Amino acid sequence: MLLMGKSMSAAEMHHRGFVARLTKPAELMATTMKLARELASRSTTAMRASRTLIRNQQYVDELLRVNEVEMDELYERMISDDAKQAIARVFALPTAVVAGACVAQLIDNITYTISFACLPHLFEDMKLASESKIGLVAAMFGVGGVLTSSLSGFISDRLKSRKLPLVVGSVGYAVCGCVLFFSHKLWHLMLYRLLNGMASGLVYPISTAAVGDVYPHKLLGLQMAMLNMFNNAGYMIGPIVGGIVYDHAGVHGVSTVIMVIGSLLSLILGFGIKEPLLIHDNLMEQVEVASELSSEKEKTITEEIEIVESKDIPLWKLVLKWRVLLASIITLSLGTLNSSLDNMLGIHVKDTFKVTSSKAGLLYVLNGGVSILLSMPTGSAVDWIIGRHGEIARGYIQIIGLLLTSGAVFTIGMSDSFATILGVEAWLAASNLLVNIPVMSSFGDFVNSLRLNSMAQCYGIFNSFWSLSSTFAPPIATWLYTRIGFRSTVCGLLSGLCILCACLILGETIWQIRKRI
Repeated sequence: MLLMGKSMSAAEMHHRGFVARLTKPAELMATTMKLARELASRSTTAMRASRTLIRNQQYVDELLRVNEVEMDELYERMISDDAKQAIARVFALPTAVVAGACVAQLIDNITYTISFACLPHLFEDMKLASESKIGLVAAMFGVGGVLTSSLSGFISDRLKSRKLPLVVGSVGYAVCGCVLFFSHKLWHLMLYRLLNGMASGLVYPISTAAVGDVYPHKLLGLQMAMLNMFNNAGYMIGPIVGGIVYDHAGVHGVSTVIMVIGSLLSLILGFGIKEPLLIHDNLMEQVEVASELSSEKEKTITEEIEIVESKDIPLWKLVLKWRVLLASIITLSLGTLNSSLDNMLGIHVKDTFKVTSSKAGLLYVLNGGVSILLSMPTGSAVDWIIGRHGEIARGYIQIIGLLLTSGAVFTIGMSDSFATILGVEAWLAASNLLVNIPVMSSFGDFVNSLRLNSMAQCYGIFNSFWSLSSTFAPPIATWLYTRIGFRSTVCGLLSGLCILCACLILGETIWQIRKRI
């Protein structure tokens, strides 16, 4: 029994171990399943976290991409703004205004002279060929110039704007080109030249005044010389372009050229420069008071000491200022001289020396070429002499120039060969510069020295007198040529006119010296 009991006890024990061994895998399985569920749960969480990280990374990448694009756009805008500011600063420079004025006066003279070569042929095609009718059409330019020159300066000074009349005048070139395009009667051509003169009466004086505005503390001889250089370039280019275009495309081609260059000029002046009066105001703000101007400027201020109660002087009072009046008389005389010679010289060399039209054209090419070459050196020399010796030196320069001009004109009148006249033309061009540049700059120097708001009016007066001379001088010179001959007209009247002007300036200079004493 005991063995049996022991045996049962052992069996029981074996059973219990077996059961225990059977239960351990179940627990292990349960535990495994539990762990599997936990792992699955953690895996799901990890996957969710992974998906969240991926979405976050995509979001971050998108943000970075957007920010990069925005930064690129911002950088481009900054660069664009810097470029715009740089361009604006360039357009606000005085040199930009001078460049715009030079282009304006180049185109002004091209539109003035482009019809020189084709107008006689145009009259012949229209069966209007008559010297008196051609002279009438030519005179309309001066009439238009006088009309607008006398008003443009006053209006520009009152409106405090230079760009507006410049753009209007530039559009006027395009309008007169349009009139020429449809011209087939005499009054059409008269209207074309009238509008051309009116446009020139806006562009020429206002562009010159704009240059004076942006150099308020400098002598203007060099700047006026630069304008004179482009003037002469236009005077040379115009007839050549007009003749070539008329031969190939007729009057429609010439008128199209005028319309195109007029439109281009309006864009250049409208968008290519800053308002010159704003530049002038900015420059004046940099100066503390009038007494602190540089010693060089004080030397160049006119010896005519005046107390100016107002900076705005009526036009009639401005004309009566002695310096303005004297410069206007010299301008009228010089314009009369040049207009008369231009009109008579071509006829004289054709009648006397049987010179062809192409050879006669060499006179104008040579005159313009010498003026272009010597304008800048002459302007620099004029500024240096006046800056060193004072305003009174301007009179001496003009007297020397007038005496040399008188000698050149007298020699042309006495010449017995075309070659001699051709050589003297270079002399005449150089001596003309010694008169024209000091006279042109005297208007602006006068306004700047007294700090007047009359720059455009002064140059309007200058252009009015020049236009007046180009209106009445050619027909009178032609009449004198037919009545008393070329030699008497040139050697007597034109040469004597130069001597008279020299005596007038000499008298004014002596009076200024006596005032000093």
